[in-house]
Amino acid sequence: MTKFTETIAQLRRAGQPFVLVSITDGSGSMPRHTGAYMLVQEDGSTLGTVGGGILEARAIRQAMQVFAQRADQDLAFSLTNEQAADAEMICGGSGTLHFAYDAPGHRVPDIPEQSGMLYIFGGGHVGLALARAAQLVDLPVTVLDDRAAYTDRAHAAGAEAVLLTGFDRIPALEVGPHDLIAIVTRGHLGDADVLRWAVEQDAGYIGMIGSRRKCQMLYDRLTAQGVPKSALEQVHAPIGLAIDAETPGEIAISILAEMIQVRAGWKEEKTQ
Repeated sequence: MTKFTETIAQLRRAGQPFVLVSITDGSGSMPRHTGAYMLVQEDGSTLGTVGGGILEARAIRQAMQVFAQRADQDLAFSLTNEQAADAEMICGGSGTLHFAYDAPGHRVPDIPEQSGMLYIFGGGHVGLALARAAQLVDLPVTVLDDRAAYTDRAHAAGAEAVLLTGFDRIPALEVGPHDLIAIVTRGHLGDADVLRWAVEQDAGYIGMIGSRRKCQMLYDRLTAQGVPKSALEQVHAPIGLAIDAETPGEIAISILAEMIQVRAGWKEEKTQ
């Protein structure tokens, strides 16, 4: 049971109503994908996210109306990149938010267990190849980069894409134990910023590209800054299975194979 479904169960046992907000369709470089959820309680507190910024604020206001009317609603939205930037969001997009009211005698359908999201930091040759390869195993992908040309390319390849202002400014993402993080930015500084953020998340897999020497150098830098050594020991670095991969495509396959191997381990643990 995820934190999200556990919270829903707790609220239902307590007889407390809530509104479940979901993205039922969406387009553009949105920070959350179709099927993303946010839970809103009557006091305005939330769990999860549907994108942050002005969209999330609008969703919370709409949820208050749902509480008052005790009926499901839909809200279409459309935000240009300029509007999103003015509201300190990462990017724009359009779609529909569905608001489902849940209370005793009026239950919303149970949320299906998510297969997990692959967050790829860096949309270069390896990142793009990994995004494409992940689609072969039906793994949802979000590519994050600070270069518009690279996020546009990732989006055109079928991935969700988030344009960052810098790898040291990562937006709020709902990262859970079934999610995976691949750090393949274009340089050591970007890798270090993302790794510092990643080890504080609840991801089931974190991997970082680079030689053993480079990885150890970043580990030494981060431990000197107070990052626990135990957290860094959970990182797969160098990322990917050791199959002597050389080209971006080969490296992507080695990374995806390692992720499949790790996810298989999760299934074994669940059945034990």
